Parts: sequence; structure tokens; C-alpha cells
Amino acid sequence: MSVRFKTQKISMKDSSVSGKYFGRVVSLGHVSTEKLAEEIAHSSTVTKADILAVLAELSHVIKEHLQNSMTVDLDGIGAFRVGLKSEPADDEKSFTANNIKRFVINYSPEVKFVASGKVGEKGHRLGTFVKTLLDGVTAEPFVKTKKAASDATTSTTPTTPEP
Repeated sequence: MSVRFKTQKISMKDSSVSGKYFGRVVSLGHVSTEKLAEEIAHSSTVTKADILAVLAELSHVIKEHLQNSMTVDLDGIGAFRVGLKSEPADDEKSFTANNIKRFVINYSPEVKFVASGKVGEKGHRLGTFVKTLLDGVTAEPFVKTKKAASDATTSTTPTTPEP
């Protein structure tokens, strides 16, 4: 499977790369929890209703653990933890909960080391770290077909995004 991309021109006048092009991923749509449950049900012995119940409970228990200041690790996916944005204080004692402006969820994708089979100068293995969810990903240009373009203009929910 490939991630689709398009090119976009940088138009920031003060940028050293103004006028050059960079790649941007194109989303081909959204997948709902219900659709994921349906796909999982087709590849397992569990029913779609059971999967939806488990995913709903997963959401509940993740929320509970995050709100208890814990990090939640999901094997094959990554870790979630609560972070915050705050206003600075002049000293430690004057910083209170009132300085906190909002909470955020920090996500750290799971990574694995893929050895290259080579050994470095100090005898260490050489290789790269790969995000598990992106292991094996490839890229190909997004090509908008005439049919997809006409479907997108007549549908209330576009099937392909505009470039």
C-alpha cells in the first residue's frame, strides 16, 4: 500500500526556499470506528458488535488512565500521555493550576530498530529506527482522475481531496 502525495509551492517571501516545491500527503478519506470493527470482524472470530464494545471500553479506560497522570502504551501503536500548555511564573512557588491554559494528548509512535547487518566503528550494530505503523510504507504521486473529480463535485462528501 502506498501513501499518496502531491507537490505544493512554497510562497513565503522571506523564506530561503521560497518558490521551491515540497511534498504533502493527500488523505483519501476517513475510516470510522464502525468500519474498523467491521474489517476486524471479517478477519477474526469475533463479531462486529463485540469489537465495537471492546473499542468503546478501550476509549473509556484510556481516558481514565490518562486523567490519572499515567502513560498508556498500546503495543504496535505507541504511547499516549497528557501534556499541558501553561503561562510562565516568576518562581516555582507562584506557579499554580491557574497557570495551566489547556491540556493536550502527546502521542509517541512505537518504534523498532531495523538492523542493516553492518557494524559500526565501535562494534555497535548499524541500522535505523522505524515507526511500527509506517514499517514498509511506500509513496506514489496522487493522480486525480476525471471521474474522481466529477464525483467530488456532485457528492456532498468528496471521495478525493482537492489538490
